[in-house]
Amino acid sequence: MDLREQFVREIFESYFTRAFTRLLPPLIRAAIQESNLHRQEFIPLNQVCKQYDISKKTLYNYHNKGYITLRTTERKTYVSVFELEEHIRKHPIQRNPW
Repeated sequence: MDLREQFVREIFESYFTRAFTRLLPPLIRAAIQESNLHRQEFIPLNQVCKQYDISKKTLYNYHNKGYITLRTTERKTYVSVFELEEHIRKHPIQRNPW
């Protein structure tokens, strides 16, 4: 590699290092906030049923229709609380008065 190639390489390397060090952290932070990843909390299905007074069947229906996310690990199912609360806020659950 001749001297000119090395010089150009060092300039580009320096420029990209500085640019990415300044630009990437704010871009990553913005992407996380826009995707609501920082607000995702998953709690066990049984706990959600008790806490929100919702049946498992209703939660599975919500999941099948794409309203909420369910995650299963080690034979235990977890519900995205953020998505469930968003759905309930937009579509309140009708209760029988008796």
